[in-house]
Amino acid sequence: MGLFAILVTSCDDFVEIDPPNDQLTGVVVFDDATTVNAALIHIYTGLRDQALVNGGLSGISFLLGLYTDELDLYSTTLPDARQFYDNALLPSNNSVQDLWGNGYNLIHATNAIIEGLEGSTALPQDDRDHFLGEAHLLRAFTHLYLTGLFGELPYLETTDYVANSEAEKEEVHSVFSKVIADLERAKTLLPMNAGSEKVRPDRWTASAILARVHLYNGQWEQAWAEAIDIITNGSYSLNTNLEQVFLNDSPETLWQFSVGSTGANTYEGHTFIFTSGPPPTTALSDHLMGAFEEEDARKVQWIASITDGTDTWYHPNKYRLNTNSGTTQEQSIVIRLAELYLIASEAQAHLGNLYEALNYLNPIRERAGLAPLGMMGQSDLLDAIQQERRVELFTEHGHRFFDLKRTERANSELSDTKPNWEARDMQLPLPESEILLNPNLLPQNEGY
Repeated sequence: MGLFAILVTSCDDFVEIDPPNDQLTGVVVFDDATTVNAALIHIYTGLRDQALVNGGLSGISFLLGLYTDELDLYSTTLPDARQFYDNALLPSNNSVQDLWGNGYNLIHATNAIIEGLEGSTALPQDDRDHFLGEAHLLRAFTHLYLTGLFGELPYLETTDYVANSEAEKEEVHSVFSKVIADLERAKTLLPMNAGSEKVRPDRWTASAILARVHLYNGQWEQAWAEAIDIITNGSYSLNTNLEQVFLNDSPETLWQFSVGSTGANTYEGHTFIFTSGPPPTTALSDHLMGAFEEEDARKVQWIASITDGTDTWYHPNKYRLNTNSGTTQEQSIVIRLAELYLIASEAQAHLGNLYEALNYLNPIRERAGLAPLGMMGQSDLLDAIQQERRVELFTEHGHRFFDLKRTERANSELSDTKPNWEARDMQLPLPESEILLNPNLLPQNEGY
């Protein structure tokens, strides 16, 4: 047959979850690049608007900022967010359900695209490879965040209803192995450069996510290899002007989400910016504000203060626009070069190459107006790298939570600042509704 078609929509057919209301419907014909591209855009739109890394109140920048020690909650009308802030999550929490459900909805959509493309012979090979590379990257990217949040879970690689409705959890190391395999496949398929707007991932994007996965997995040599390749051979550079790091034409950006309409800017701007006090939703915590060195220019350039004459509050000011600006100036950045410098530094520190580690840590400090660090012991240097990650990557897609979790620092650093913090909080509860539909997801995460 010259046509191969599947329905991208589904009904409780992958880990027993409902599709989002705006799920792409209709038949996707996989001998037509235009319709395949539309299916992929649907996934990017889902990530930007609904799933996991969206910049709104249902995204992990907000929720995990509350869950750790980056944000304080002022709203009295967000009960699900209140559970995150109080470290009192229940398996019935709607935001927890949405993180899981929206993530697996997009995984199902990527699997549909992969299956359709693998069965297609009509598309030009370059188009087929490019689309397959994006789908493998998106599947890996989504599973990576889900396992970071929930721990053991199914890695779904099919649209088969029966198989997915009975899927069993896999150990985290197994999930990581499959994430790495998908990303390695993506690297072989994606073009070297997907365009100047950086709204579609390319080979460098796959390499950057691989660097992060290897770091999380303690694979220091591999993390270093991926990071240094991007730093040395990629067409990216650290933006020396802190005011311009989060503009949509920043040379530091590897991947960002298209805003979708002319003049629009980011959801992060809507979520975090406020103009009068007290804050209507959230503000930066005293714990985060106290983490900055006095001379750190990021405290001035990436944070704004609001006062009512008596009290002062602070909000993230990385993205500075929360209205339509006629011409889009800011788009939500998913990965930027500074993270790769910090990955390279941490990998080298773990490998015992302390001087080399400083060579990739100090450029991040120096552009923030801070003095470079001198030689120190390995333990102190690793502490310094984590401190730098904290003040460089704050309120960006949950880096603080994932860093505390992987370095086993969460209990020691959060038990004093978060009164209800418990060891169980290292992972979220599995959604109650999912366990009822698929008992193979048992046991529930410990402590819930």
